Amino acid sequence: MIGRAAARFPLGGRKGAWWGVAFVILLLVSAAMVSLPTAAEPGDRIAAFYSAHHQVIVWQQIVGTLALLPFLAFAAALSRWARMDGRRNRWLMPAAGLVALATVATSLVAVAMALMPDLSPALAHQLTVIEDLADSVLFASLAGFVLATSTGAPAWVRALAVLVAIASLARAVLSPLGVTVLDVAAPPAVLAFLLLMSGRLLFGPAAGRHSVEALP
Repeated sequence: MIGRAAARFPLGGRKGAWWGVAFVILLLVSAAMVSLPTAAEPGDRIAAFYSAHHQVIVWQQIVGTLALLPFLAFAAALSRWARMDGRRNRWLMPAAGLVALATVATSLVAVAMALMPDLSPALAHQLTVIEDLADSVLFASLAGFVLATSTGAPAWVRALAVLVAIASLARAVLSPLGVTVLDVAAPPAVLAFLLLMSGRLLFGPAAGRHSVEALP
């Protein structure tokens, strides 16, 4: 029965792992397109930046939002993997939903600023403050998602998850205060951990056992 179910749903096992890889690739592409200014910049410089780069900013946010599709599919694959192992991860999908909502909120602010024909310096700075706060919520929700994905994992995976979550939470708190030391370290740490979870889903013992059970 489990084998037939695994064969019927592409979100589980090895196929589900590739959704995590696709998510990381799309995020890397999005991050490489442009680096948005923060509220630490003066309003006139922020307004000038959005005016000069409005097209690439819109495309960046489109790519980042589209990355939510493989992200949610990956979260569903991890959730299903846990159920097939006899575990129930009740926090995984709610945490993924919070990440998705925070991502959409952050993208909407950036797109709105990019599409405004006459963005004043004062409004640009106010909206950037809102964008920074939404970005902090995003990293806080990513910390929760990382911890949720490690539920039931080996001790070393849970330890790594705690470290990554601490870095992500610290980035969420410190970045709006002007402390940007974790702006470079926290995002790669989260992506690296998600690649690790993709690898566990792809090559781990449970994934291998389920793949065998799925054979006719």
